Amino acid sequence: MTKLFIVKCFRNLSFDKTISSLTEEEAILLSFYDETGHIKLPSGGTLHHFVKYRFGEEGVNDIMMLLGEIFLKLSSAKEAKIDSTPHYGCKMDKAHITIVRTYTK
Repeated sequence: MTKLFIVKCFRNLSFDKTISSLTEEEAILLSFYDETGHIKLPSGGTLHHFVKYRFGEEGVNDIMMLLGEIFLKLSSAKEAKIDSTPHYGCKMDKAHITIVRTYTK
């Protein structure tokens, strides 16, 4: 479920649309199959419940920070940085934006 939540974040989809967007190959890679090999996807509600009640806000923040640290380790120091400040004048609790490589015209 943790990997599926990360997929949801990167695809920027709702919980239900994240589930429906999975290909058969992705479902297998995420281990959503039973002992007979049939694919068994969770519902969007199940994923939402897992994120909201198992992770909570602090757990989600921890996961995002861990992902950012992994990205930083995999790229050179000049290519990546983490920005955790609100952007674009939107109401948000906290944003973790990982920037890889700088934009040049």
